[in-house]
Amino acid sequence: MGMASFNVSMTLVLFALLCLSREAAASEYIYHSCSDKTTFTPNSTFQSNLHHLLSSLSSNATREDGFYRTTVGQNASDAVYGLFLCRGDLTVQDCQECVGNATQDLIRQYCHLGKEGVIWYEECMLRYSDQYFFSNMTMHPSVYVPSKRKVHDPDRFNHLLMATMKGLVSQVANAEIGAKKYATKEANFMGSQILYTLEQCTPDISSFACSMCIQQAIALLPNCCSGIEGARVMFPSCRIRYEIYQFYLMSMPPILPPPPPGKRKILIHTIILIVALISVSAVLFIMSYYFRCRRENIEYNAMDEGALQLDVATIELLPLKLLR
Repeated sequence: MGMASFNVSMTLVLFALLCLSREAAASEYIYHSCSDKTTFTPNSTFQSNLHHLLSSLSSNATREDGFYRTTVGQNASDAVYGLFLCRGDLTVQDCQECVGNATQDLIRQYCHLGKEGVIWYEECMLRYSDQYFFSNMTMHPSVYVPSKRKVHDPDRFNHLLMATMKGLVSQVANAEIGAKKYATKEANFMGSQILYTLEQCTPDISSFACSMCIQQAIALLPNCCSGIEGARVMFPSCRIRYEIYQFYLMSMPPILPPPPPGKRKILIHTIILIVALISVSAVLFIMSYYFRCRRENIEYNAMDEGALQLDVATIELLPLKLLR
């Protein structure tokens, strides 16, 4: 295959993968919660600040870490705080799409005049409030969404699920500062059936708070979702999910470009040198074997002359066969 054909093939493969990723990451609305205790007045300063906040969140959804928080407003009575968190495996484009949908749906469809609101999609979560909530672990409001189908061996499945979920907590909670508090894990259930699990926290809470949040979410599973094929538990500060099908995108190793012409020549020369050394070594081994066998046969005086000639002829043919 020529280099041009190879490049075309790789382009088509990457395009197909991108299309699949985009389709898999289409925004899927899950739930929302809006406070009815505090409301703002239409056309007020708070409403203006809220619109600026949502616009800022949407415009910053191109961040690689999939997380952003900001504040709009100087006065405590008019200030509004907000953040978004995208699922850890999403591309920047899919994160931006989900956050864009969330900023529009939260105000237009759900929280018209509420000073607090949170909305969950499968791909992202967006939250705002008139109260400062950054770096504070929050488990209310919450939502859990169980699947409708049950597994064939619920006891075995529940044991595997809890062990897998609990074993993943420390990996998420102890992520390095600035890194995503996100991890996934697979475990074999029955035959070719695989359990897929996901856990994630907002990066602004501490490792201890993240661990506590996820453990509280896991603790809900026996009551809400025992023996169920899949479920999601979502808090404002963390989320978990499991399914018996792959619902998140697997990370792919980077495709390395072909080496430059200069390095390509060096690589070819190195390969030729290695092949030559192996060939020379093989020839020396065959010659050594040939002379050793011939010496042993000559020194064996018990053999008659006819047998000796036959053996020598056989030995002399051996290196020819090996070299072919």
